[in-house]
Amino acid sequence: MLYVIIVKSKSCILLHVRNSTSNLDNNQIKVKLAHIISMIGDAHTSVNLEFNENQFFYPLEMEWFEDELRVIGTDKQYENILGKRLIRINCVDVDEIMKEINLLISHENEQWLKAVNVKYIIMPDLLKLLNYAKEDKAEFHFLDNHRNVSKIILKPKELTDIKQISVQDLMPIKPVRLQYDTENPYNHQHFWSKYVEEDKILYFQYNQCIDKNVAKKVAELFPEKIAKLGYDYESIPNFEDFSKALINQINNNDVEKLVIDLRNNTGGSSQLMTSLVSKLKNIDKLNSRIYVIIGRNTFSSGVYAVVDLKEKLQAKVYGEPTGGNVNSYGEIKPLTLPNSKLQISYSTKYFDLSSKYKEAFIPDVPIIQSFDHYINGIDDAYEAIKEEQIN
Repeated sequence: MLYVIIVKSKSCILLHVRNSTSNLDNNQIKVKLAHIISMIGDAHTSVNLEFNENQFFYPLEMEWFEDELRVIGTDKQYENILGKRLIRINCVDVDEIMKEINLLISHENEQWLKAVNVKYIIMPDLLKLLNYAKEDKAEFHFLDNHRNVSKIILKPKELTDIKQISVQDLMPIKPVRLQYDTENPYNHQHFWSKYVEEDKILYFQYNQCIDKNVAKKVAELFPEKIAKLGYDYESIPNFEDFSKALINQINNNDVEKLVIDLRNNTGGSSQLMTSLVSKLKNIDKLNSRIYVIIGRNTFSSGVYAVVDLKEKLQAKVYGEPTGGNVNSYGEIKPLTLPNSKLQISYSTKYFDLSSKYKEAFIPDVPIIQSFDHYINGIDDAYEAIKEEQIN
């Protein structure tokens, strides 16, 4: 299917690449392929843009706040740039660089571009391949809230060498989404819950539709990638056990609202949430009291989850549009190109979930996170849900 789409719609481009690759190295070929494959418009069909085994990055963690690209994490030696806007790299406007980067990202809507391009702009190898840098080090220009510009020369580092400090470390208060409950034995970074007694809210952060059983299947499908990550799927709880513990929390506490946070959920197996939804449906105290938060990183089975919650439980949805479309391709498989050995992921199945949505899932209550609130530990979506009056 992938081959047919490319040949039929992009044959002249594919022929051009085929005739010009003899003088290109693997990284240059990878960039050209990423550009072509992104034109398909399927976010699951993509090229892996890692450029070496020991990946080096500029010591920056970036996030979009509306149209402003802000530094939310860096190395401790550059703490003074936290919260500032990135405006230029080597005297080139960030908007111009992002336009080029966006051409390499397989996506279905604009939200997914914002989710992914923040990871690519800190890759020195990519900036060099796009001719925005001639060497590893680069000059970054930052703008503060008083319109003062500061310039810093940054050199790439291995992730293990970055002494990370983030805006979250400096927040005067931690929002609930950062209050991971380590005492709950069923909690894991993929999915965790916390009862907020003063708000009478049970908060459930669902970051990956992956439990122990699903992770084993992923490891079988992508053995090399999983081995490289040192992924320990045995440490992940079974979602069925977590679900039972979650329902006990609902029944044993004065819960007025259940908040399910899908803002970081990039997918996995949709069956996990479907199973939980069937259990939540039988809890009378949750009628009209289930709330969901979504955002640009809500993708694939994360989108399936919000559709399930909306259509089967009439959940009220807050946040930003999702990074994945409601109706889209999925169930990816890996492909290694025979000559270059480049890695490609491709979709194998189309999911038609709802005729109500043409592209992204649109929230009932749009909430755009304010940066000023963010640095002060205020989660705008959670606060809006907390303040909503219940019947």
